[in-house]
Amino acid sequence: MNNDNYATLEASKRLVEAGIVLETEFYWVSYHPHENSFMLGDKSSLLLSAKSYYAPSMAEVWRELPEGSFIEKNGESNGASTKMLSDPIIANTNPTDALIDLLIWLRKEEADEG
Repeated sequence: MNNDNYATLEASKRLVEAGIVLETEFYWVSYHPHENSFMLGDKSSLLLSAKSYYAPSMAEVWRELPEGSFIEKNGESNGASTKMLSDPIIANTNPTDALIDLLIWLRKEEADEG
């Protein structure tokens, strides 16, 4: 299993803070209520966990993005792009985390418009 295909614990916490709930197969689970050590586990891990955060995969996050969304790499583009001029660029080494940050930003923009 490639961990880069799943949200990091920090990105999973950002989703929760943003109030975004995604259906997923994997979770960051802690078996000790007073410790901050988490490990990636499946749904069966939730039965024994004291605390958990869902850890969506890249595909699960991608499904939540608006239709027609795409990713640019190194500024190259094969279509129109949206620049987030008002927000600082967040550098991510995990591509799933980058999609999560985009999803959080988009949901915030939708809420501000509505």
